[in-house]
Amino acid sequence: MKKLFFQLLALVFSIPLVNAQVPRKVVVEHFTNTRCSSCASRNPGFYTNLNNQSGVIHLAIHPSAPYPSCVLSMHNAVENDSRTSYYGIFGSTPRLIIQGVVVPGGTNYGAASIFTPYLGQTSPASIKIYQYKYGNDSIHSRIVIKTEAANTLTNLSLFVALAEDTINYTGSNGEPVHYDVFRKSLTGTAGVSITLPSTVGDSVIYTMSSLSNTDWDFSRIFTLAILQDATTKAVVQTENIAAETNNLATGINNEFQNELNANIFTVGKAINVLINKKASNLNFELYDISGRKLLEKNILSNSENINVSNLSHGIYLYALKSENGIVKTGKLLIN
Repeated sequence: MKKLFFQLLALVFSIPLVNAQVPRKVVVEHFTNTRCSSCASRNPGFYTNLNNQSGVIHLAIHPSAPYPSCVLSMHNAVENDSRTSYYGIFGSTPRLIIQGVVVPGGTNYGAASIFTPYLGQTSPASIKIYQYKYGNDSIHSRIVIKTEAANTLTNLSLFVALAEDTINYTGSNGEPVHYDVFRKSLTGTAGVSITLPSTVGDSVIYTMSSLSNTDWDFSRIFTLAILQDATTKAVVQTENIAAETNNLATGINNEFQNELNANIFTVGKAINVLINKKASNLNFELYDISGRKLLEKNILSNSENINVSNLSHGIYLYALKSENGIVKTGKLLIN
């Protein structure tokens, strides 16, 4: 009996903890402007400091005040200004917000100490981002927020943005390169209200899509998410994903795709899925342009006809998936 007890005890201690906090990533929102001479003098020291930090996520926002003719601001002035006003700092640049906390304007942005209070912290939530690019004209972002530990968090908001990792443009202040430039919000600049699952290990999933813009280098666009307290603005967790991740035009398993040779097209109010050989666990998924999944169908034969007579005229996104991963994605015009 005693031997059995110690065997059970050893088994208990060998089980990994499932109710454990995870590292809280750090995000700095950087409010700057291409016509701001103060930005040109202070940003180099900030970027050197940022590059010396391990894993700090960066987002550059370009408000219209005090320089409304900044081209990076004018691209999406409403949302650049709205995110700036969200923190109550509209009117001057450069400014920093670290983990939702306003850094005083006179602070030395080149000092590593500005990040120190936020390093080494933990969070009861994790974020994973899955980003799928459809050719060069649309992007689908899937945000998975998981409860990692018991908590009492309420009144949370999720801000999701698209940013361009590098822009080569010399503004009137002489800065030639701009990093992680905010291009568009997928949730509104104050975010959307969310509730973390009460059960540890459960997740909530948000899917959203956006068309590209001719001003963007689409290959450099990436998704960033910030989960924060809607009242205090304190960041609970943050995550981003590399711009080139899951570029579905070129980044999938080409060997498997070529072997399967899938052909997907519409005829009237039907979607035809033709493949030259059957793959196990092959699924077809259809989304509207906002990222909402409309249907999912298991492909059981080499030729499938999917009735979509309930859908209105427009452009839709699809993904064909197998147990090996994404096989093919694209757009369909349904008449």
